[in-house]
Amino acid sequence: MPGKGYSTIGLKPDLLTRLHNITDTYYPGMFLPSTLIIMMNEVKRGYYTVNLHNIRLDLSGRYNSITIRLDVDEWLKENYKELKEKYEQKYHVRCFSRFTSYFLANLFESKLDAQNHVIRLKESNFEWLQEEYSKFKSNSKPESVPTFAKFADIYLNELSDKIKVAKEVLTMPNFSSLASQSIEKN
Repeated sequence: MPGKGYSTIGLKPDLLTRLHNITDTYYPGMFLPSTLIIMMNEVKRGYYTVNLHNIRLDLSGRYNSITIRLDVDEWLKENYKELKEKYEQKYHVRCFSRFTSYFLANLFESKLDAQNHVIRLKESNFEWLQEEYSKFKSNSKPESVPTFAKFADIYLNELSDKIKVAKEVLTMPNFSSLASQSIEKN
């Protein structure tokens, strides 16, 4: 899709500041329009959804134009068609440029909400994980050993899956009665 072309949108200073902050926080050194591409793809992949937040934008000041890829522009227009009535009711928005402002502000807030549920790991805080990594390294061929970050991601995902299975088993109706019978026998 990047070969299709480019489009231009106007952003008020408040929104441009929010875009800078999101870029600096989650995509340091990234070009601002690239941040919008990444966030659009994250939403399309289902990493998070764009929810309506209780926000008030300062729409004063002059529009600053920003060049975006055409697929981002088309995505914004698709959302405008789908969400026009909801945004009009909640934010009293009646035109595409104001919709874009509120939609992007909601996109940024949704990204922040999604990031609040992410576990950030530092090696120094997880000595037990470092020990598991050392065991894994000693039992593996040197060329097939992933980085600590990759190992931690895989290991913690497996651990999370095991916890989910345990929760499902423990909440099964027959299991709870079997467990109580087993406890009574002992």
